[in-house]
Amino acid sequence: MEAANRGAFETGAPSIDFNIQLPRAQEPNPYTTPELTFQFRSFAIRKVHLAMRAAALIVFPGGFGTFDELFEILTLVQTRKMPALPVVCFDTNF
Repeated sequence: MEAANRGAFETGAPSIDFNIQLPRAQEPNPYTTPELTFQFRSFAIRKVHLAMRAAALIVFPGGFGTFDELFEILTLVQTRKMPALPVVCFDTNF
């Protein structure tokens, strides 16, 4: 997310941040618009808010967290708990 936030910051555009409050590790990214920085106490609630507002899901190679989010969204779409949305998966050749 930081790369997208930095790109917006450098062009003077507003940039949103969905930050997770962790006891020692996480601070809001310095490139976001402060009034558009939202603090969450849980990964699950943050993920729900991101998914509710998504127009599409774009997945790049990552680790288990990436798979977790991909499969959770696919399950929500399959069980009709959220509306269908386009899903684009990239592989390592990208």
